[in-house]
Amino acid sequence: MGFKDLKLLKEKENRLYLILILWLLIGFTMFQFEVLYVVGYIVFIPLIIISFILFLTALLSLKKFSEMSKKRIIISIIIFILLSLLFFNLFYTLLLYLFLLAIISFIIITSVFTMYYFYILGIRIDDFLYNLPSSVKKFERWLFFIGGIIFSILLIIGAVIISELITGGTGKAIGFNTSAVALIIVAIIIFFAIIGLRGRLNVWMGIFFVWVAIYTIYLMISIIYSRISVGGGNTLSIPIQILLYFFNLFLLLWTIGGLIGEKAKIIKEKLRIFGSDTIVMWLIFSMASFEFASAGIETMDVDIFRYIAVYVLFIPLLFIMGIYGIYNYGNIIKERSIKKLENEAKKEGIIEKEQVICTNCGAINEEGAKFCTSCSKEII
Repeated sequence: MGFKDLKLLKEKENRLYLILILWLLIGFTMFQFEVLYVVGYIVFIPLIIISFILFLTALLSLKKFSEMSKKRIIISIIIFILLSLLFFNLFYTLLLYLFLLAIISFIIITSVFTMYYFYILGIRIDDFLYNLPSSVKKFERWLFFIGGIIFSILLIIGAVIISELITGGTGKAIGFNTSAVALIIVAIIIFFAIIGLRGRLNVWMGIFFVWVAIYTIYLMISIIYSRISVGGGNTLSIPIQILLYFFNLFLLLWTIGGLIGEKAKIIKEKLRIFGSDTIVMWLIFSMASFEFASAGIETMDVDIFRYIAVYVLFIPLLFIMGIYGIYNYGNIIKERSIKKLENEAKKEGIIEKEQVICTNCGAINEEGAKFCTSCSKEII
C-alpha cells in the first residue's frame, strides 16, 4: 500500500485518475506557497466540479470508466453540466453538502490509514528483529521497544516545551492548547507501553510510537503556523513552510497511492453497494475539496480547523489502534509459531516441502492452496 501503488496510475484503465491527480497536485502546490493564487482557484474549482460530476456518473452508471469510451464520458459530463445549469439551485445545494461531507470523510479516511500505516511499519521492523539470530534477537527487540517508547515521549515533550517558549503559551497565542493534546498522547503512549510489557513483548510499539510522535509534532507545527499566517504575524521562517509543504506532499502522495490501491479495495469491501470507480472518484472529489477548503477559503479558517480536527481525532484513533495492535499481535505470534513449527517439520521430513500448515487450525495443506481444506480460512 502507499507509494508502490502509484505505479498503477500508468496503467491504461487508470489514465483518467492520473490526469485528475496531476491536476490536483498542481493546485495543491500553488496553494501551499500562495503563488498565483487566482490561478490556483482556476485550477481547483473546475477539478472539484469535474470530479463531482464523474462521481455521479460512476454512481449512476452500470459500467466502469475503463469500459466506457472517451466519447461517452465526455457526453456524460456535458449532460450533467447542462442539467446543473437547468437545476442550478438543486445542483449547488447538493454540491455544497457533499463538499462538506467530503472534507469530513477525507479527514477520517486519511487519519485512519495514517495510523494503520504506522502500525504496519512497526510490525515490519518487529518481523525483521524476530528473524535475527537468537544471540542478538532478544537484546535488539528490547532495545527497539524501550528505546522507541522513551524517544517518542522525549520528542513530544521537547516539542511542547519549545512551542510554549516560542508562542508564550499556545492556548493564549493561537486559541487552542496544542500542548494539552500532546500530553494526552504522551499519557496514552505510557499506558500502552505498560500493557506492552505484560505477557508478550509488543516490539512494534517502539517504532509505532516514534512515528506517532513525529506526526504529533507535524500537527502541532501546522496548527501554530496556520494560526500565525491567518493572524498576519508570520514569524516562522520560509524553510519551515517548505518543510511543511514536503511533509504534506509526502502524506498526499502516500494517500493517493492507497487511493487507487489499498484504500479503494478495503472501502469497496465495506461498502459493497458501490463500484470501485464510485469509491475512487469520491476519494478524489473529497481530496480536492479538502485541499481547496484548507488553502483556498481563508476567511473560514478551514486550514486551522482541519489540523485541529485531525489532531483531536488522533487521540481516540491512537487508543483504538493500540487496542487493535495488541489484539492482532496475538494472531501474528500464533502465525509465527506455526510457521516455525512448519519449517521444523519440513526439516525433519514430517511434512513435504510442498506442504504448508494453516495458521488458523494447524491442518496440513498443499503449497499454493488459497484456502484451508479443513477450516476454509485463507492461508497466509
